[in-house]
Amino acid sequence: MINEFQKPRYIVLAESIIELIQNDYFPITSLLPTESELCEKFNVSRYTLRESMKLLREMGLIHSRQGYGITVVAKEIKNYYQMKMDAIPDLWEFVENSKLNIVNKGKIFAREALVKIPNVQNNDEWLVIEATREIDGITPIAWKHIYIKSKYKNIIKRLGKDKVPIYSMVEKEFGIRTLRVQQEMSALTIPNSAAESLHLEKKSIGFQITRFYFESSNQVFLSTVSIYPPNRFNYKTELILSS
Repeated sequence: MINEFQKPRYIVLAESIIELIQNDYFPITSLLPTESELCEKFNVSRYTLRESMKLLREMGLIHSRQGYGITVVAKEIKNYYQMKMDAIPDLWEFVENSKLNIVNKGKIFAREALVKIPNVQNNDEWLVIEATREIDGITPIAWKHIYIKSKYKNIIKRLGKDKVPIYSMVEKEFGIRTLRVQQEMSALTIPNSAAESLHLEKKSIGFQITRFYFESSNQVFLSTVSIYPPNRFNYKTELILSS
């Protein structure tokens, strides 16, 4: 069995504060204690505390204002944005440098998916694949649910073998074109099944990235839900403003 990964101290602290926020110990609109008080309460250095506060700000859970303090603004946050397909070449690099391991597969109705798939009926049948991604044959960096439209079921035999994104497999196999990709990101408490696959403690905090792939008829043909521990995944986006 793989040993539990050692988390950085600031991640452990951030998880503790998030749990307090979600349990209303620090209610929304309330001010967090001062830096000195927090350091004393959690027995951490100012550097560790500041790194934790930076992470919580990035998650959108707190807001800092000079001379006023740190305010709790949310329990959960969802940041929505859309990107053109050629704006995420990192997706190819990520797939090429990691391995997809299939844990389980089956069929479900759309209503049973972890996320609501746009423009589909609740009773529509989808293929579902539970999987993990590893970067060195040992370290799991993501837990995934992959939903594929039933008409493209033959693509399953290629999963875990071809080093290309799944949407590209479907395009090549069935001659369709991806019109757009809708991406959603959120912070969450990792579900127990995912935490076990990622070798994490229960109630660990992580990030969820959900992608919906639309074909030219504007119907979703593929959806992926990926959950990452924050200390094993770094996601950067560059936005270029047009003149």
